[in-house]
Amino acid sequence: MYRLLALRYLLQRWDRALLIVASISLGVATLVSARILNQCIEAAAQDTTTPAGSAELYVTNGEAGVLRSVSDDLRAANVPGVKSVQPLVFDRVTLPDLDGRVAVLVGAEVSSQLLTKDNALKVKVEKLEIGFALGLQLALVFEAVTAGEFAKAGQLWDRIPSLLVMVSKPIYDDWMARTGGTKPFVVRHAGRDVECLPIGVVEFEDGSPLAPLGKNFIGMSVGQSLQIVRPSPPYAAICGGLGEAGAETVNPPKVNRIDVFLEPGADKEKVTSATAQVVAGRAEVRTPDAQRRSTQEIITGLQIGVLMCSAGAMIIGLFLVYNAMAVTVAERRADIGILRSIGATRAQIIVLFATAAAFLGLAGAILGVPLGMLLAEVTLGQFRSEMESLFLNPEVRLTHLSWTTALAAVLLGTTTAVFAALVPAIQAANDDPAHVVRRSAGGVKGLWKLAHRVACVGMVLAGIALVLLRFELPRRFGSVGGMTLVLVGLLLASPMLVAVMVTLLRPLVRAMFPFTLRLAFDNLSRAPGRTGVVIGALGAGVALMFQTAGVGRSNEEPVVSWIAQVVQADHFVFSGNMTSANSSNSPMSATVARDLKALPGVQDVMTIRYSRPEYNGTIVYLVALDVVTYAEMTSARVPELAATLKDFPELADAHPTHVGVNKILVSENFLARHKVKVGDTISVPGPHGPVDLVIVAAARDYSWSRGTIFLDRARYAKLFGDDLIDICHVFVKPEGARATEVALEKYTANKGLDLTDRDSLRKFVSGLLSRLYVLAYMQQLLVGVVAALGVVTALLISVLQRKRELGLLLAVGATPGQVLRSVLAEAFLMGVFGTMLGILIGLPMEWYVLKVMFVDESGFNLDMLIPWKATLGIAAASIALATLAGLIPAWRAIQTRIPDALQYE
Repeated sequence: MYRLLALRYLLQRWDRALLIVASISLGVATLVSARILNQCIEAAAQDTTTPAGSAELYVTNGEAGVLRSVSDDLRAANVPGVKSVQPLVFDRVTLPDLDGRVAVLVGAEVSSQLLTKDNALKVKVEKLEIGFALGLQLALVFEAVTAGEFAKAGQLWDRIPSLLVMVSKPIYDDWMARTGGTKPFVVRHAGRDVECLPIGVVEFEDGSPLAPLGKNFIGMSVGQSLQIVRPSPPYAAICGGLGEAGAETVNPPKVNRIDVFLEPGADKEKVTSATAQVVAGRAEVRTPDAQRRSTQEIITGLQIGVLMCSAGAMIIGLFLVYNAMAVTVAERRADIGILRSIGATRAQIIVLFATAAAFLGLAGAILGVPLGMLLAEVTLGQFRSEMESLFLNPEVRLTHLSWTTALAAVLLGTTTAVFAALVPAIQAANDDPAHVVRRSAGGVKGLWKLAHRVACVGMVLAGIALVLLRFELPRRFGSVGGMTLVLVGLLLASPMLVAVMVTLLRPLVRAMFPFTLRLAFDNLSRAPGRTGVVIGALGAGVALMFQTAGVGRSNEEPVVSWIAQVVQADHFVFSGNMTSANSSNSPMSATVARDLKALPGVQDVMTIRYSRPEYNGTIVYLVALDVVTYAEMTSARVPELAATLKDFPELADAHPTHVGVNKILVSENFLARHKVKVGDTISVPGPHGPVDLVIVAAARDYSWSRGTIFLDRARYAKLFGDDLIDICHVFVKPEGARATEVALEKYTANKGLDLTDRDSLRKFVSGLLSRLYVLAYMQQLLVGVVAALGVVTALLISVLQRKRELGLLLAVGATPGQVLRSVLAEAFLMGVFGTMLGILIGLPMEWYVLKVMFVDESGFNLDMLIPWKATLGIAAASIALATLAGLIPAWRAIQTRIPDALQYE
């Protein structure tokens, strides 16, 4: 029975079945794509903040680093339950002999973390042939490792005069192919080229925390790696010629993090408390979960945005499947009545339709998995270069889709189809057999109408309640969950909304429009339940795109205007590219600024160093800049900014009021986001422990959604022991500007640096913002495609239901062209109603995102701008898509044979 009544029926209605499969397939594809992208973003972010993370505890100060002496104190303290204490250094470097290839330099305790068989980093080192003298020295190191004398082995290693490196096989093979091993292995950091000697090739075991860096790994000892990323004597300009010993007293060596490994069965809470006492405020002791939490907090907002777009496609697909199954049930009422009359039970009827839906859902879900993987690859391709510059690991790859995730996606797609079929199946099973065998169409029972209306109102009210109570609920649960519930409630109510719109427009249509359009409108008004869901799906797609365009314009215009005001330098010099120049991943030596200032025609040079310290459970942005130079140069070029920049000179390290007080200026959204005010003192992690900073003023800034701190660079260098710079703003004298540009080009080319001008920088920022919203559009485009499939489904069903009516029209003289135009007109009206509904929903959505979600999430209070041009484009695309989707049903309509249509089936 199931084979005949379910499978055979699907084969007869293959076009409708194909549309249901496509709807589920696209919905599953967006979910799979969102899952892969979110995993990729999370892995890249975690690898940046916690690379090689396999310890039970971390001693960290974030980007500020931890004094290396802390690890010695921890070892000397012999904390019960601690197995080993391992300092770690990591930073990005470039390899000039390999076309500037970017790699990750990891400095570890070579003796215990790289050379032992069962090391915590799970790496294997294949030794390379080296000279006799060096080989003898390394033999002593390996002898100490074999004896378990790791401290002695580390000391012997650091005494070796040559800088020794162990590299991943791809890097080694590339180096050998280019140089044949006859030249030193050169590593560049902050503009300094350092010659090293490869002594081993590293391979990673399964589960190695360094595996994500596999193609770009360079391993060194802690002591030798510090000679590259933090050379001694450090920061000679700060230390004032104190010499190496004096410099190390002022700025002692720092590591990025100290990993604490525990004995099996050790009490983690007790060990954490005892370790914190030894650290004594110089750093924070964290568990892996706490270490990841601040990073996760940053990326969760982006992940939720991607997931919501994909969930929208799945929800719309659910409603369209429901619509198709509801009409299928209506079309087969006579079959159902006969089955019930000869003894079929209600359960059998429900299982009949649920089985058909499960079959279609399974087919669509299986097709959606590879489609989602392809979509994720295309999406990542839009931002791969920016992500590779932003994160520590220069190779950002899509994570492999696990079998668990794939099975979950298939199960979700199948469940969605079955769930969408349950309501019409239950309705069919509950119909009286004596009535359903009659030819009169059945309507929706009063109980179902009441349940539908209660569900719509309940969802909308529940969503509003979640929004109002969002501060009492888990973070983002109220704001995101509330908006989602309201949208689903409105989508569920779309048949009622369409009925209201039809009633209001009926007199106008009958009075002003031609026959074919009136005919289409009358058919639309007779079946608002059938077409309402499809119009709601179109409306949801239009609303999402309208909201995205509005939010994009409301973001882009103030940000571009702000950039045009505050970025006034003529040229910009940096290492890497413009994305990495706004992070701390591609630093330069401070001597670059002095060299640039000495070039003829250069008026002044302002330097910036970026950092991302943690504050209030999240990562904020710290901008260390030459405040006096910036205030003088910018206010001279933009006089209206003089009032805004009046507080900058007070931040200068040499300012009289700066003695004993670390003054900062913060962004306005920092005050709103962290509930602080001017005059408050905040603390951020520093290499020697917490650093107290006093807020003296606030300014408009859009650099970072979690808030920005502005600090004088000279003061920053003293507090954090960091004299590197990330970008130079070069101000050029008006006379001889072209000659100065030539000199800048020559200097940067010789140093391997990059140069750009003001217009190019502004175009880059504007283009980056636009591409960010293209990502959202790509997700929402699938929502539009799903909605278009719904139009095809609805119109095909309309043609089937109106077969007798269309035959009568052709019999009384209507031309095939008129019938064709009437079906296309119905598709056109569905597009118009969907667009109107989408704009009506999109307006409050844009307001909500800007005035509620953005304010809660970032503290930015942006003006709401209506995207008029984008609205016209979205409306035209929506109406055109709906009309084009009506071509196939319209062609089917004019193929109707009059005798077949008029006969009593």
